[in-house]
Amino acid sequence: MKRRDFISSTVTLTAAGLFSSQAFARDEQTKGFTWKDGKKWVYSITYDEGVIDLFKYAIPLHRKYEIPGHLAIVTDQIGKVRILPGSSYHGFSIMDKDQIKSLVDEGWGVSCHSMSHCGVTVENAQVEVVEAKAKMEEILEMPITIFTVPGSNHGHAPSLLVAEDAGYNAIMTIYDRVNTIDTDLMWLGRIPLHTEYPGPFYTRFDPYKGFLLASKVGGWVIDYNHCPMPNKPVHPAKDVTSEELEQRFQALKEFGGDDVWIADCNEVVDYLLNDPIAQQARANAPDPLDDVYNLEMRQTYSVLKEG
Repeated sequence: MKRRDFISSTVTLTAAGLFSSQAFARDEQTKGFTWKDGKKWVYSITYDEGVIDLFKYAIPLHRKYEIPGHLAIVTDQIGKVRILPGSSYHGFSIMDKDQIKSLVDEGWGVSCHSMSHCGVTVENAQVEVVEAKAKMEEILEMPITIFTVPGSNHGHAPSLLVAEDAGYNAIMTIYDRVNTIDTDLMWLGRIPLHTEYPGPFYTRFDPYKGFLLASKVGGWVIDYNHCPMPNKPVHPAKDVTSEELEQRFQALKEFGGDDVWIADCNEVVDYLLNDPIAQQARANAPDPLDDVYNLEMRQTYSVLKEG
């Protein structure tokens, strides 16, 4: 056996062994569950901010590979130039109502990415989460049922305090993980689709990231990026190039084949909300805070007890 073939087969067997116990434990409580049309796992992709340049560099690829996307939009930036000094996307033009709704007509989804992207705190959550939803629904003339935490995960806990009462069905974070049917919908993870992640490890772009695990545990991959550009990303830790985006879509089609359900996040959330087996799995799942190991991040969730 050639060394390359040996390494490939060893990696496959090792991965299968690592995931087998996790998959078995989940199978015991989710017997009978299937994704839509009998698919085995799910893929979605999100774009924070909703810059107009997506029409040049990303949307043509979505149409080519027949993959719906999802826009996480800042309410007060709809149809405006993004004025946020210090942001990698400062000065970029954001889609207007008609451009957003044209993508919705193609099967894309939309979520609220706060009112101003200043970061969600206990003090401003009413405006940044609750009022932002109502205003976006008025502008776009459509229901908005997912909140996407802006900035870092530090805004997740304050969002949790108000999101459910505001009418949100789910919250998307930037916890880098594959979701499963027992994942709390207010704790959805998103996989960073980036050219090179920050130190100390400087993880490089992997077109297959998350796919094997999702296929083993019947999971849901949600990709996260902003606006792919040709040849060089706007920021290597926040984006991929348009060439890398196409590699991701090619890998998805090759690896996923007929087993993967490719869908907008809103459609997947609705499916999970209405499936009785998924409902029971979430009810029996452990506290999602148990999966937060960073002490600083754990401390941010103390507001939930105080609230």
